Amino acid sequence: MATSPHVRAPHPWFSRWFGDYAAKRLRQGFHRVRLLGDSFPAIDPEAPLVIYGNHASWWDPMVALAVRPLFFPNREAYAPIDADMLERYGIFNSLGFFGVERDSLRGVAKFLDHAEAILRRPNALLFLTPQGRFADVRERPLSFQRGIAHLAERIPSALFLPLATEIAYWEESKPEILIHAGRPVSPESQPQREREALLGELEGALERAMDELAAASIARDPAAFRDVFAGSAGVGGLYDFWRTIKARVTGQPINLHHGDR
Repeated sequence: MATSPHVRAPHPWFSRWFGDYAAKRLRQGFHRVRLLGDSFPAIDPEAPLVIYGNHASWWDPMVALAVRPLFFPNREAYAPIDADMLERYGIFNSLGFFGVERDSLRGVAKFLDHAEAILRRPNALLFLTPQGRFADVRERPLSFQRGIAHLAERIPSALFLPLATEIAYWEESKPEILIHAGRPVSPESQPQREREALLGELEGALERAMDELAAASIARDPAAFRDVFAGSAGVGGLYDFWRTIKARVTGQPINLHHGDR
């Protein structure tokens, strides 16, 4: 089944370029992007895949665009975006974004049609933020819009992978972006579940991933994480200028990190 004619396939060259651009922005703005554990869980390459996450900040789409080529290089990625926002920033049309009207039944129906058509394509990947708004990572319980459960009913063969994201300050002047992929949810494994139960399972899976990430963030143990991107370090200004001059004069290696993490 082909993708809905209203959803443009991501442009391959432009998607690669924008993924590199997103990674550059993350390196500039953060000390590290760190993944809890070694990698994402093993995913059946033939299964339709939905990665759904909390929506803590403006940076979330940048993180998704930057990590997708690293962990899912053979998948074509799509994501919904507010229709008015897409009209203002038409560049996202070429990156697999498609417009949705969030506050109408017609908009929900159109989203489900688009999402189903996308997930019936081979090697498709759909990013969702089902909270539907920016929300603090400490907010509990999680509350999703119901569209994700409707989608799980339509495509029970899809895997729903929860992805927790958190921005934390450790020891550097720039913050860390921490991410953690939880345990995938398979609607097909229990086909008799009611929609509310399925929605609760999806919410619970992401909540557990967020709690695990929060505990690791509090522990501040870099050994528990894999560095996805290494950004910049140091305080900047006169302080780093003096440390650089001192290192060159003494012949010592230049280390601008404030701490050891």
